[in-house]
Order: sequence, then C-alpha cells, then structure tokens
Amino acid sequence: MSPKKKASRSIVSLNASHWDTRRLKLLLKKIEKKRILVIGDVGVDRYTIGLVERISPEAPVPIVLVEQEKLKLGLAANVADNVQALGGTSLLTGIVGEDRTAEDFRGLLKESGIQAQHLVVDRSRRTVLKERIVSDRQQLLRVDYESLHSLDRRMEAALLEKILELIPKCDAVILEDYAKGMLSRELASAIFAAAREAGKMVTVDPNAKTGVDMYKGATVLTPNTKEAEKLTGIQIVDDASLMRVGFQILKATAAQYVVITRGKEGMAIFTEGAKRVKKIPTFAREVFDVSGAGDTVISVMTLALSAGASIEEAAILGNLAAGVEVGKSGTATVSPDEILLAMAFFGVMKKAR
Repeated sequence: MSPKKKASRSIVSLNASHWDTRRLKLLLKKIEKKRILVIGDVGVDRYTIGLVERISPEAPVPIVLVEQEKLKLGLAANVADNVQALGGTSLLTGIVGEDRTAEDFRGLLKESGIQAQHLVVDRSRRTVLKERIVSDRQQLLRVDYESLHSLDRRMEAALLEKILELIPKCDAVILEDYAKGMLSRELASAIFAAAREAGKMVTVDPNAKTGVDMYKGATVLTPNTKEAEKLTGIQIVDDASLMRVGFQILKATAAQYVVITRGKEGMAIFTEGAKRVKKIPTFAREVFDVSGAGDTVISVMTLALSAGASIEEAAILGNLAAGVEVGKSGTATVSPDEILLAMAFFGVMKKAR
C-alpha cells in the first residue's frame, strides 16, 4: 500500500448565503443571559471637539476652539461596555489610580450599569486617559496619560485574588492585553490555569509587543493583521503567508481557534486540527472610525460562543457588529437590533424555509 498523502492546507470563502438566519437570531437572544468576566487595562477616552479657524501665531499649529468634551469608557472597559450593550452582564476587573480620572471612570461605569467593586487601586499609577483632539471629524492629536511600569507583587496578588473569585461566577473570560504593565506572564498563566480548572473559555485580544508564548492556554485569540504579523515575524502578503501566520499562532498558543481580523479583508478563521482556513468577508457600509472595532468583535464573539455558537457563527456576528461600529465616531457600542439591521442590509436575513 502506498503511504497516505498529507492533506494540504486550503482556504474556503464563506459569504452571507451560508448562514442560517433563524440560528443567528436565536444566538443574539441567548447572549442576553451571559455573564462575561473582562480582565485588562482600563481607562477613559476623552474627546475634545471644536472648530479650527486659524493657525497659532506662536507655532505652525491649528487653534481649536473647544465646543464639546465627551468622556467614554476605554480599553478593556470599552469591551465591558460592549458586553452590556449587547444584553450581557460584564464583570470588570483591572487597575486604576487614585486620581480625578479614576473618579470619572467610576462615573462612566455607573452610567453603563457596570460594577466598579472589582477594580484594584494602585496609588503608584495614574488611571489611563487618552485624549483625542478632533475638528470637523478629523483627529488632530492624541495625548496619552498613563503609567507603564509593571505591577508590584502585592498589587498583582490583589488583582489575581479578584480574578480567582470571579471566574466561577462567569460564563466566559475576555483577556485584553494593551501592554500597559498590568499583565505579566505569571498573571496570564494563572488566569489560564484557573479558567481551565473551572471549565471556562478564555478569549484573548493579544498585543503585538508581547511574545506569543504569553498567550499559551487561551481558547480563542483575535489578533488583527498587524498584531498577527508582529507576533510571528511574518508579513502577510497573500493567502500562503496568511496561512503560515495563522497556523504558527495556533501552534504556539495551543489555542482552539485563532481569528485574524483583517479590516476590509474580513476575517480568517484557523481551527485546531483543521487544514481548511475559513474566510468571512467584511460587512461595513461606511468606515468612519476604526477605533474600538476589535473590542466589539471580541465582545460579540465571546458572548456568542458562550451561548453555543460555532466559531463561524460567532465570527459572522462579530464581523457584522464591527461593520456597524466603524460607522460611528470614536469608541462605540453596538446593540443586537443594530446587528439585525446589518444582517438585513447585507442580505444575511432570508425567508424561513
């Protein structure tokens, strides 16, 4: 007998015609009862909005006449806000300082119905604040206020204590790594181990500054194209390089799934033990601001997976939600009704058979 040929890797493109509308609608309903633990760096996004009518006589820079200021939940708190907007319940934990921004942050949490009791206060750090100066829908400047030093052992122990208390109370865990100093390899490993012991899925939005081995133990990873390239050192220029990148991350992390979000190119889904890569096209009518799209994707996908969705179903819902989010200004949330409208617009919804 001749030896069996090794199955070659291939890419399969999936579009709206492949999806069962009734099933997707059912999943959107089921996510309303899910509790998601969100772990990561947290902070505030401040938008300073105004008109530019002249250039400063002091330097060749525009003068912004401020008309409005907006504060929004940022970083992992935006993920938690997305979970709430979709009908789920967020359990949010992270590090804040003892400052005015922390006060603003707690106020924003209260407005969104998210409890602040699981936060840990580190007086040696400032609460992350990202200020964007905007005029006529154009971002002129971003100013970041943040501390990047690592947590000391006492703070890390306090944070882990919160996490270990919350994992049994949730349906799934989202780990957001923004490389602000909160997440260490030891903390990540402890989170994965505790989640595994409790039988909880962990979805991870990785950071390109961190080595890929940091995320060994994750269930699902959702890097964007640039993050995936930096995590592997391989540039994605075609389908062949895309497959090398995805399978390399899958192998390095021992994850069940790696979903590379590719902007206008949609998504590529890599599954443990499978040779076929599945591509899903993007669903966006208008791209206004891409900030926060990744937060929306991981929120929707985690909720959907915890409600029993397949990875493909979770990805299509996440992709539809991201298409709605990028049509909004700044970091924003998406509702189930908006996802349903996006389905209708792109022809996903069809008559029941």
